[in-house]
Amino acid sequence: MKKHISHILLVMGCILATVGSASGQEMDNYKYQFGVRGGMTLADGEPANDLITYGIYGRYNLNDKWNIGLSVDNLTGDFEEPNAFLGIPAVKPKNDAAMSNVVFTLWGEREFKYKKLRPYAALGLGVGIPSVDDVVDPDVPYNITTDPGTEFIPAFALGLRYILGKNWEAELSTVYSYHVADWQVKDMESGAVRSLDDYSTYAFYLGLGYRF
Repeated sequence: MKKHISHILLVMGCILATVGSASGQEMDNYKYQFGVRGGMTLADGEPANDLITYGIYGRYNLNDKWNIGLSVDNLTGDFEEPNAFLGIPAVKPKNDAAMSNVVFTLWGEREFKYKKLRPYAALGLGVGIPSVDDVVDPDVPYNITTDPGTEFIPAFALGLRYILGKNWEAELSTVYSYHVADWQVKDMESGAVRSLDDYSTYAFYLGLGYRF
């Protein structure tokens, strides 16, 4: 996971070294944007505390104020101690389940303009497709499986873009997401079952975009 982020940052650094200058007005003439981003997502603790996040995004400029867009992000980390979530004691001090969540989000965005700065606010509606590994401890014993189903995710974002040069821009953003979820967590040994309901996440991104 860290390798993916390193690769993204390396590519971004190479591009930044080659960009030329451009005015904000020039950049506003372009209708399309495409970019990559990476960062960290913080969560409520159930199912996770923190997740490494990276993805791609595209936007279309409707007029001088409004954009619409689509983003695809992958959140990767751990479902924290699913045995403790079910109330099952563990011999191992910590036994997390690897998890990921691929999130597709449609965005509507209001962009503001000030010289080379482009602050914005956006509302989105996403669909998350999570995946969670099984966790086994033969010493207890337990064999915990998780069916996370599909999540529906309304989101709100605030961000700032800075025009770097002809076609290129850097972006900082923060995103609040509310995950409408119904995870089913079950121990196949004891039969213990518990649902994990809705939770919130707070993401922080650094991105690099190209307008054309």
